[in-house]
Amino acid sequence: MPRKHIDVSVSHDEFEDLNNALEDHRDSFKQMAEEAIGGFGLEPEYWAGRAQEVERLRKTVHERSTEEREPQEGADPGSARGHDFESDSRE
Repeated sequence: MPRKHIDVSVSHDEFEDLNNALEDHRDSFKQMAEEAIGGFGLEPEYWAGRAQEVERLRKTVHERSTEEREPQEGADPGSARGHDFESDSRE
């Protein structure tokens, strides 16, 4: 299956909303796995695997996110992209 590349810039609140949505989605799969133990729906292993996939996605989003500064007046708006300012020792 082809993979998708996503390059988006979001506010801190939007980032937290995305994280919360992924956590909720992961937890719903965990709940379905628990229900499947009682014989409801698909096998518990399927739902547990889906929960693990969503957790890996959530971790990937965190690992690949960087802080983006607001562009200064007259500066190139794309110049701050992809730079991890938290690890910049010049600050």
